[in-house]
Amino acid sequence: MTIYPEKKFAASTIEVNYAEGPNNGPPLVLIHGVGGRWANWSAVIDDFAKDWHVYAVDLRGHGDSGRTPNRYRFIDYPIEIVEFLRNVIGEPAFLVGHSLGAVTAAGVSAVTPDQVAAAVLEDPPLYVEQTSQFQATYDIRMKNLSVSETAVELRKIDTSSSNESIAKRAVSVAKVDPEVWVFPGDGQLAESWDPDAVLSEIKTPVLLMQASTDMGAALSDSEATKADDLLINGRYVKWDDVGHGMHDAQPERFVELVNTFLTQILRKQAKT
Repeated sequence: MTIYPEKKFAASTIEVNYAEGPNNGPPLVLIHGVGGRWANWSAVIDDFAKDWHVYAVDLRGHGDSGRTPNRYRFIDYPIEIVEFLRNVIGEPAFLVGHSLGAVTAAGVSAVTPDQVAAAVLEDPPLYVEQTSQFQATYDIRMKNLSVSETAVELRKIDTSSSNESIAKRAVSVAKVDPEVWVFPGDGQLAESWDPDAVLSEIKTPVLLMQASTDMGAALSDSEATKADDLLINGRYVKWDDVGHGMHDAQPERFVELVNTFLTQILRKQAKT
């Protein structure tokens, strides 16, 4: 991955850390999943940077962005992204979000249609209210280990990932606010969150991507169908051969699909 300069944006709540690529096209904002950071897009960011002005953000409580104690709900994460779009980018941007980042992108699209040209939602857990899947990672983070020690502990609970993948995750885990993982575990994550209302409010074009339900998708088939029906201007794609981390598992395929979708939007906008 190319080295991208990291910058800070002073939002009304916290200081937001983000990486920025060269100005090679329209603004494209990449939003990572829970427990991650901007570098989680390393498999695809170089390809996107060829044709877009890429901004990859660290969500609140993640990476090198500021912490917001007791404010890690689905409805909280869009706050800084909305301000980022208005104050840093200053024109309608294209959003690409994975997992929590996709839920965040949906929330942003619903409340600021003037700031979002189109959005790609990569396997968003729209209807998840509670999950204990992060408990093991939370336990590791609470030990306050070094990055190398964190990698050792992550390897104990994940014997299949590559060493490179484990090393990247270790950095992300070491940087995240431990409280981030508390919210999915006790149900606070979806507090006051109404996915149907959010999806119905989105007027901009949306590409909804679903992973394989046999490989850990965050959306069930019925949920994906429901979400697709609620989107006024949506397109739905399911990959039956890829798990939740779609852009990591099939980066070239992911970039091609996203670029095709967003380029079509640009062409339509140019005609209006």
